Amino acid sequence: MRKRHLIIYILLFCGLSAQAAVRRVSLEELNAGGWERFLGRRVCITTPLTVCATMYDSLLLSDERLLVPEETAEGLADGDSTAFYRIQQYNRDHRIKLSCKYPYHLNLGSRTVRLTAYVTGNRQLQTGAQPHFRNNRPKKCVPSWGKTDVRICAANIQNYFVHVGGYATKRNTAGQHALQCYKVASSLSKIQADIYALCELEQGTSAPAELVAKMNELGCRKHFAYIVTDTVDRDTISAGFIYDTTHVRPCGELQFAYLNHEDIHAHRFLIQQFEDVNTGRRFYISLNHPRSKRGDAAEANAKRVAELDTVFAAFDRLHLTPDSTVLWLGDYNAYAQEQSTQKIVRAGYQDMNALYAAGDYSYSYKGECGFLDRCYASPSMARHVVSLQPLHWNTDYYYSAAYYSKYNYKKRNIPQDAPKHIRGVLTRAAKQNRYFRFSDHDPLLIRIVW
Repeated sequence: MRKRHLIIYILLFCGLSAQAAVRRVSLEELNAGGWERFLGRRVCITTPLTVCATMYDSLLLSDERLLVPEETAEGLADGDSTAFYRIQQYNRDHRIKLSCKYPYHLNLGSRTVRLTAYVTGNRQLQTGAQPHFRNNRPKKCVPSWGKTDVRICAANIQNYFVHVGGYATKRNTAGQHALQCYKVASSLSKIQADIYALCELEQGTSAPAELVAKMNELGCRKHFAYIVTDTVDRDTISAGFIYDTTHVRPCGELQFAYLNHEDIHAHRFLIQQFEDVNTGRRFYISLNHPRSKRGDAAEANAKRVAELDTVFAAFDRLHLTPDSTVLWLGDYNAYAQEQSTQKIVRAGYQDMNALYAAGDYSYSYKGECGFLDRCYASPSMARHVVSLQPLHWNTDYYYSAAYYSKYNYKKRNIPQDAPKHIRGVLTRAAKQNRYFRFSDHDPLLIRIVW
């Protein structure tokens, strides 16, 4: 009996000692000079933390989702970096790197309370076990709108190429492409838009024809069609329109912003007029996909500005002004306060993202999020735009479900070289037909009422 009591006392003492070794502290206390003070010690952070980014061996956490400085730093387009550096420093102060066993199924926006880990450096934590998170599971729901409304979906579908093994698709198999076709087509048809303005679509007819055939097969609407942007199939990034023939019809020929239609960049800058079949109202959509942020930042920014200059020149040729009913859509590869996007606002067009979805996002990169996918409207068109909503079906989902992931999977056929816990997650997802993340961008859903 005495030996049993001694064991109990030892266990209680060890438990109390371990509990005393864990110091409860808030994120504010740590940021106020506490990181060095707790270096090498085990802490319990009382501030609820949110997953902002996932990496192969670590997570980026913060007390809130962080917007990129270029989204809200006013004056940036004029060369004033004061607000930019202030927001950038704020993001640095509120971002923590947690090294841990990587939970491949963990989505951005997932939350944890009272995280316990060792402080290994300034804003750096480590834990051997996988922390407990309340996983964020976005639902594929679409708002219910009136039958007379016009729905427009603007989406970047992440290098949708039919030619397997072509440009940017060297790592993909025919089975992976079939799954990607299913994910994209089923997601787009679920939105039930009247017009789809799509970026990163293969040129020619193969890619849009494949998507339209699948959408007509899967969706409740069976009358989707597409506008041909090129009579030659080429493995280069393009843009394109898919539309519901029972609700809208294209008017006139498709216009290219570039005068040289053979230039491969021309197929990323399109202007098309549409007519609402029910009301007879006509409007223009300018679909644009300027230069990406890769490479030299100043050079890329100058290229985006120059490309938008060609769009304005095309507007002049078509006699389009802010008095016309014009909608700007696309992936602009620039946030709200950058020079290229501010050029559109200063020309007299209104930022619908800022009006209806301020503080939201359609893209996430390195723990910061914002809108690369944007919608601008002329004043005469803006009065008919009644809502804009990003559908978080992609950016929040774990990367292993992505098109280009090493662990991408075919339906009920998981790669056997994937780690055991990854195979388990993807097997359950396949059985439930939960094919989320068809792109690295979220689609925008825009509602128009005449």
